[in-house]
Formats: sequence, C-alpha cells, structure tokens
Amino acid sequence: MAATPWLLLLCLAAAAGGVLQARAQPDSKGYITIDCGLQGKTDRVDNDTKLAYAPDNGEFTDDAGTCHNISAQYMSPSMHESWYNVRSFAAGARNCYTLCSLVPGLKYIVRASFMYGNYDGLNRPPVFDPHLGVNYRYTVSIARPDEAKFVEVIAVVPDNFVQATKAQGLVLLSRLNYGSAGGIVRYPDDPDDRLWFPSVNSLLWAEMSTTRKVQNVDNDSFEAPSAVLQTAIRPRNGSQNTALLGVPAPNQ
Repeated sequence: MAATPWLLLLCLAAAAGGVLQARAQPDSKGYITIDCGLQGKTDRVDNDTKLAYAPDNGEFTDDAGTCHNISAQYMSPSMHESWYNVRSFAAGARNCYTLCSLVPGLKYIVRASFMYGNYDGLNRPPVFDPHLGVNYRYTVSIARPDEAKFVEVIAVVPDNFVQATKAQGLVLLSRLNYGSAGGIVRYPDDPDDRLWFPSVNSLLWAEMSTTRKVQNVDNDSFEAPSAVLQTAIRPRNGSQNTALLGVPAPNQ
C-alpha cells in the first residue's frame, strides 16, 4: 500500500555528543528532543521527565511540512501535551528530520511518535514508511484518529550524520514491564529514557513486587532500571509455566 501523507509528533535521539541539525545541542543529560509541530521559540519542559523539548519551526526539516493542532474532539486533560500538535508532510516522496554531526561508531536511540488526531478534518488515518537513513524499517498503519504509534531504533552510525546514509541498527518490537499495572516507566527512572509499558494478565499471572532497589550485576549491558526490576510475574496456577508468546511482527 502506497504511503500517504504522514505526520510526526516527537523525534528523539539519545547519545552523548549527538547534534540535531545546526540548532539543537545536547542538553546536560545528553538528550536532543523535538516536540514536532510545536511552534514558537521557547523550549517546552516536560512536566513528568523535566526534559526540554525544542519547538519545531521547520529548521530541522528544511521547512518541509506544516504544523497543525489535532482535532479538539481527540484532546483530553489526561493526554500528554506533546500529542496536541503534529507536523504533516503532505507533499514530496520523502521528507526528513536530519540528524547530523553525530559521532561515527556510537550507538544512538532514535524514537519517533505518531498520531493522526484528524488534524485535517478528512478522517483519513495515514499509512507510511519511516526510514533511518536509506534503510526501510517497517510500515506504520494508523487505524484510528486517536491511535498512537511509536517507532524506535538503536542505531550504530557509520558516519557523522544519518539521513541518506546507511545505519546499522536494531528495531524495537516491544519493551514490557511485567507485573506492573502502573504507568509507563521512562526517564528519570531509566537514564536512557526508554519506554517500558506495563503488562499484566490477571487470569494467568500473579504479580510480585518489592520496594527495595533491584540492580543487576555491574556492567550489565541491558541496564534495566530498578523501577522495572521491582515488579515480576509468576503463574497463578503453581503447576503451570509462564509462556510469553505473541510478540507482533514489525509491520503489525
């Protein structure tokens, strides 16, 4: 299915020394964050993470695309404010947010968040193909105006920029916090601002938790945060095993 005009809400790269275009410099935490579609000249500080989001005035996209607010019917007090606005790319075969002045050989987490929100009043949720460099990642299909989608890649950048250059990377399928019925765990609990989504199944699993700090061995390459390791699951029926199945394919 051909990709339709698409929209981008948030683009994130987390790595020391990374620079996004000429304007953005990493903050003291090593993050570069853009609230895509947010107009103005002042950064927005997130209430939960305290990370600063740069406004999106076209300088990251060479003025490609246009900024819009989503339809008021899909806004709610409980919605994160970054979802209120979008940048839409209605023209051109391919439009880019350029990550440049990167450090060759380093790993970067790049995450983009998408929602339609019926910003154009046409009630036509899009289908589109995000890329990192020239590499196709997978098709994103938004089924409902209020549906949110995330695309995240851990990439090893072979040059000092990534847009039309190959990047070796891993695409995230899912990242779950088993045994937690709370909210999403992210920064500052996870210094890398990875998103850990809660996952419970009251029919099959019994949840376990502790308030004590839980830490893996030193030099743990996964660096799972204590807030995630503090919750766990076990079979509700002690004679059964716990099977974790059904991880979706990237294009689902």
